[in-house]
Amino acid sequence: MSCGHKTAPSGKRIILTKNILIVGGTSGVGLELARHYTSDGHNVCITGRKIPTLHGVAYQELAIGQDPARLATDIDRVLERFENVNTLVYAAGFLQRGHIDALSDDDLGAMVNVGLLAPMMLIQRLKARSVNPLKIMLVTSSSQYTPRELEPAYCATKSAMGMLGASLVRDQGLGKVLVVAPSGIRTPFWKDSEENTETMLDPSWVSDKIVELSSGSFKYKFAKILRDPARVEVVECLNNDLARI
Repeated sequence: MSCGHKTAPSGKRIILTKNILIVGGTSGVGLELARHYTSDGHNVCITGRKIPTLHGVAYQELAIGQDPARLATDIDRVLERFENVNTLVYAAGFLQRGHIDALSDDDLGAMVNVGLLAPMMLIQRLKARSVNPLKIMLVTSSSQYTPRELEPAYCATKSAMGMLGASLVRDQGLGKVLVVAPSGIRTPFWKDSEENTETMLDPSWVSDKIVELSSGSFKYKFAKILRDPARVEVVECLNNDLARI
C-alpha cells in the first residue's frame, strides 16, 4: 500500500494531499494527530463535542450517544459535509467504570456505540463512497488486551474494535489498517477520576509514534504503545498477501 508520499528526482519528499477524517479529534491524541496532518498540508476534519482550538481544520459536531438511529443520521451529515475521505482515524472514547450491574442500559448502549457501532458505520459508508481503498487507523487502548474488573464494557468494546481491524484487513476493497493500543495518556479523558497521570504517556509523543507506525508498506499492523518506560511494541505486521513482514 502507498505510504502517503513520493520522492522527487531531487530526493525531496513530496506530500500527497489527503482528506483525513479524525473522529474524536477535539482533544488528546486525536487533536495532536490533526495538528500533525494539518502542518503536513493535508485537509483535516475533526469531530467531537466541542469546537477545537486548532486553526486550519474543518470541524463537525458528532456527539455519539446511545441512540443508533441518531448516530446514523449524524454520521451521514458529517460525511456529506466532508467528502472524498482518504483516511479515517478513529480515536473516540470516554471513561466508564463500574461493575456490570452498576451500569445502566443507556451506559452500555453509549459505550457500544462509541467503541464499536460508530467506527463500523463510518467504515461501511466510507468504503461505499471511496474511489481508492480507504486507509483505516483505529486507536484503541491497553484495555483491548487487559481485562479490568471495573471496565467490563470498555474492555469489551476496545477488544472488539481490535478484532474489527484485524477482520477488515482481509477485505481487498479496503486499504491498509493500523490498530494502535496505547496505555494511559495524559488527556482530559481522566478528568474527575482519581487516576494518577504522572507516569502516563504524553499525547504529542503518542501521536508521533502513531504517524511513524502508519507509514511504510504494509496491509495490517497491530502495535502496543506502552509506558513506564514509554516504548512501542509491534505485535503483528502483514503485507498485502497477509504474510508476516
